[in-house]
Amino acid sequence: MTIEGRLFLAPLAGISNRPFRLLARRYGAALSYTEMASADAIFRKQEKTIRMIDITPEEHPIGVQLFGSKPEYMETAVKKVSEYNPDLIDLNLGCPVKKVVRKNGGAAILKDMGLAEELMAAAVENSVVPVTIKIRTGWDGKSDVFVEVGKLAEKVGVAAVTLHARSRSQNYGDPCDWSKIRLLKKELGIPVIGNGDVNTPQDAEQMFQETGCDAIMIGRAAMRDPSIFQRINHYLDHGDIHAELSVEEKISLSLEHASLLIDRFGEKNGAMMMRKHLAWYSKGFRGGAHLRRQLKTVCSMNDMKNLFDQYRAGNIGPEPFS
Repeated sequence: MTIEGRLFLAPLAGISNRPFRLLARRYGAALSYTEMASADAIFRKQEKTIRMIDITPEEHPIGVQLFGSKPEYMETAVKKVSEYNPDLIDLNLGCPVKKVVRKNGGAAILKDMGLAEELMAAAVENSVVPVTIKIRTGWDGKSDVFVEVGKLAEKVGVAAVTLHARSRSQNYGDPCDWSKIRLLKKELGIPVIGNGDVNTPQDAEQMFQETGCDAIMIGRAAMRDPSIFQRINHYLDHGDIHAELSVEEKISLSLEHASLLIDRFGEKNGAMMMRKHLAWYSKGFRGGAHLRRQLKTVCSMNDMKNLFDQYRAGNIGPEPFS
């Protein structure tokens, strides 16, 4: 599998659905991932979860991310996912969220090397596409296992490893330790994807230089502004800073994103899902706090259009829009 680019959109629960993936790809993400899907739920044929992995031709290349703790369920899930023609299947061995680790999934796997190897082998042996993994450095700061997991992955045939350079116990609090990405890259012969604390084009350049990683996966910065991919690509290619989206461009992005969500999930559900994105996209707007208080109540496309029209007219916030 060849990917034309070095910036990937991370799998983001509740965020990286099809509408968001399409926007990220348009702005320059070379690869995107579905939201993390439960192998157990796919094994049990839960329609809501299976709908999360329903991908369309224009989304390629795309990876489907799975999590779980039972190799037999993972085997079935990988076979089912393969029917949807993803370009790769990614196993999440790093999610720090409590409801995931309570079920022995995500980062909890990092406490059991035997189980980690079984899960990876089950996926590799039953997949018709490359299998990758996403990990953290370890369960806590005293138990770094990322090199050991990486070597196990390479041994069983995993095609690439993404390392988020924090332990599970650090969650997102402490700064990432990119030196661990550099160490993993030195230890493995398969590609290593760096993840964590890339918020600007300069951060991306620094991660590539410091770690030698093959690609960078971006999550939280893309949630706030999917045009981050465009700006990083421009900086890496040309060495100068591409302007951030203007207020008017962010309003246009907001309405397009809302339209895609409504087409996919229906008017009310799509509008409610859009509320968090509206809060992120309007950060930095003059008088934005006043606008956000109203945007968080929208229930339709008309609600959004009307609020933005009022904002442009100077009827929301302390100063007129300009």
